[in-house]
Amino acid sequence: MNNREIGRIISITAENILAEIYNFSTNYLNADGYTYFIGEVGSYISIYDIGRTIIGEIVAIHHYPDQQKTEYNTPDYNRQVTINLIGEIRQNKFFFGVTKMPFIFSPIHIVSKTDLSIMLEVSKSEETVKDKNTRLLLLPIGKSVLFPDFPVKVNIDHFFGFHFAVFGNTGAGKSNTIAKLIQTIFSKKNYSAKGARFVIIDSNGEYTQAFSELSHNSDISIKILQTDSQKNKIEIPVWALSVEDWALLLHASERTQLPVLKRALDIAKNFRTSTDKDNRIKNHILASTLIGIFNSSDSSPSKKDKVVSILQSFNTSEINLSVKIPVDGAEEDLQTLLTVKFGTIDKLKDILQFLHSFQISSSESLLSNKDYVPFSLNDFIEAVNFATLYEGSVSSQRIQEYTATLLTRLQSLQSSEAGNILVKTELKNLDEYINALLGTNQVLNVDISSLDDSAGEVVIKVLAKILLDYLRKQKIKAERPINFIIEEAHRFIKDGVTYPVLGYNIFERIAKEGRKYGLLLGISSQRPKELSGTVVSQCSNFIIHRIQNPDDLSYISRMVPFINRNTIERLTYLQTGHALVFGTAINLPTVTQFELANPKTDSDNAKISEKWYIP
Repeated sequence: MNNREIGRIISITAENILAEIYNFSTNYLNADGYTYFIGEVGSYISIYDIGRTIIGEIVAIHHYPDQQKTEYNTPDYNRQVTINLIGEIRQNKFFFGVTKMPFIFSPIHIVSKTDLSIMLEVSKSEETVKDKNTRLLLLPIGKSVLFPDFPVKVNIDHFFGFHFAVFGNTGAGKSNTIAKLIQTIFSKKNYSAKGARFVIIDSNGEYTQAFSELSHNSDISIKILQTDSQKNKIEIPVWALSVEDWALLLHASERTQLPVLKRALDIAKNFRTSTDKDNRIKNHILASTLIGIFNSSDSSPSKKDKVVSILQSFNTSEINLSVKIPVDGAEEDLQTLLTVKFGTIDKLKDILQFLHSFQISSSESLLSNKDYVPFSLNDFIEAVNFATLYEGSVSSQRIQEYTATLLTRLQSLQSSEAGNILVKTELKNLDEYINALLGTNQVLNVDISSLDDSAGEVVIKVLAKILLDYLRKQKIKAERPINFIIEEAHRFIKDGVTYPVLGYNIFERIAKEGRKYGLLLGISSQRPKELSGTVVSQCSNFIIHRIQNPDDLSYISRMVPFINRNTIERLTYLQTGHALVFGTAINLPTVTQFELANPKTDSDNAKISEKWYIP
């Protein structure tokens, strides 16, 4: 028996291994200049085989009652342990999973420091590049709870090059973990992470303080945007919102109000383009709407007022208030022809004949297919009013009744804080907007803590969609990746939400396609069960703090491929600041103690006794 041998295998099943532990005089032994506890739950053991070292984890301990002594459990043994096999070391490299089971009665050993170093992958953290500078390959994120002498490190390419998730109850340390990760990334002074780009959605206003000293590194700059600030205000191009976004903001009904919103976007895009090449469709929309108004049951003065109002905001070189219309061998301008005499529009027949000449049988194919045509929120409100009249002219005369609540909500939005964020911007296209938004900053922190969930969701969704569209247009895929981290993700990336207009969820699309374009999600949530299952299933790495809700635990066990029942049970009693880290960026699941972020996040618990008992 060598100085690390602690027992032998007595039973092997497909699920686990049962081993007997020698009857040591103490519960620990000294080997390799290190003190090892014997048979501790969560500790690792090694089993030597030809060409490999099998690594297992002790998940349960059983004591022998006297009446169960047999010839196989002599007084040399006083307990049994249940072992789960987790991987093997071959040629000084750790591989998750085992190629074959060990033999019965094989000795088991306390894992050596050399094997631990290979398993935790703590060597070769940097590589030398030009000018003898070094580039980080592994990022230290904390220290192992079980082996405090060993730092826990994650492979930078495998962690930040894929989607990741941070879960845990409120107060368990999620925001501290994310803040510490970001601080550590930018702590390197020479050959620093100048090429990194992080966009962080700060749902609770926690990170401004934590990131305040990042720019002390002269290579690094950060940008803080807020929804309630005039100086550093986040602005979202109103022209970047999709029909789905408007439906969410305005609680639009699918059958009667969504068609109006879709038509309004078509109108806004077509009537705010700078060229006249699309005038056929503009003229068709204008003519059809005006014909519908003239054929309605409204009074003639009301018809005139509506027509004048529309043509003041929406007009073309062919249809406007000054255009000349043939009448009885002469020409008169439209505004003059709209004159009401004795309760009627005298030249209505001539006006209708003129307008009918602009109608076309198939108009949908001529609509602008541009994704982004700059227009303002007020432009869109006018377009909705126009669209309401247009839909009334071609379908139901009761459309104004159906859309009354929609218009009320839209006007309310315009006067709200969210409405102040939705602007036309002075920027003309997507590239200009992204360059102004990100600039040369490594960290963009977007504080949306003053917004309600509905408005916050639209801000995040629009930003996510714009970033994905921008990266998809780049000539070289993933040339400048962006890590998009969302705090309180369960409020915005919801499970079971349908998207009837576009047919897809932008976050699920990013989860499935974003990696190849360089848009990488990081989601933080205290209620993983409420998250989109598609998004969670696409995450490759997880940092899970204490979770006690049985539904959330069950959800994690179903959704996360690396986790088993024993690992799940650990999550209920983790201390604050401790988390289980596992995934493709780390060799094996490791309970990790994270250091406090410095400066720390603004997320301390209320000090009740200090606030209650005052002089």
